[in-house]
Amino acid sequence: MRAVATPHGTVGYTDHGAGPVLLFVHGFLLDKSMWLPQIVHFVPLGYRVLCVDLLGFGDSEPVPGTIPLTAHAVALTAVLDAVGAETATVTGYSIGGQVALDFAGSHPDRLTALVLSGTSAGVDSPVVRAERLALADRLESEGVDEYAEEFLPHLLGARTIRDRPSVVEHALTMMAAADPEGAAAVLRGRAERGDYTAVARALTVPSLVVVGAEDSFDRGELAAELAGLVPGSRLAVVADSGHTPSLERPLSFNAELEEFLESVSGAARPGPLRVR
Repeated sequence: MRAVATPHGTVGYTDHGAGPVLLFVHGFLLDKSMWLPQIVHFVPLGYRVLCVDLLGFGDSEPVPGTIPLTAHAVALTAVLDAVGAETATVTGYSIGGQVALDFAGSHPDRLTALVLSGTSAGVDSPVVRAERLALADRLESEGVDEYAEEFLPHLLGARTIRDRPSVVEHALTMMAAADPEGAAAVLRGRAERGDYTAVARALTVPSLVVVGAEDSFDRGELAAELAGLVPGSRLAVVADSGHTPSLERPLSFNAELEEFLESVSGAARPGPLRVR
């Protein structure tokens, strides 16, 4: 693990491989270890894979109060600077997708391509915003453990929970490690985020939108709406997956991402062929 200082606290990240940079941003209550299946897949293909802990999670510094969503995008820039990477293909999942959109709006010159998984561009309704703020208070006062059990059926699909105990264990381990104060601060910042609809409409880089077919948050609507906003984007629906296809169905997710990356480069994968 490496770390870099940012204006809102220290951010942890991992750096594996060499080649075109793929930068991955995790979701709420998780950490950078959710991207292990992508590290294992893409490093041998000749990519440099960076996985960043959002402020408040993993090896990043827990910050009290409120962490603005923009602070996470600033942290991505700090990580790229620290490793000497000018540009990257950024993959953001859930809240990480909104961080990726913020980064795309503020640093378009550093974006090679964009992958948005299980996320949306618009602001919360007043009801959802109030629910996020109430949950932030609850996490701060009660801790994460009880909510993690409630959140699990939304984080993972029913088939994953039934058939893939190792994925369930990994998800619960990440959530159990989350700092309640940091999680609350991130949630407040998310509730107060801006509207990224205009950013999505103005994107000029190649973009891929990914969603699990059983994502209870998406309800078969949000990913299609987001793909409709982003000019020229591709929509990939991962079968037998809930909200987290990169972890639940990594073979399918990686295949979609690999095909997308090859279409972006217009050439074969940058490194040695992978033996399937």
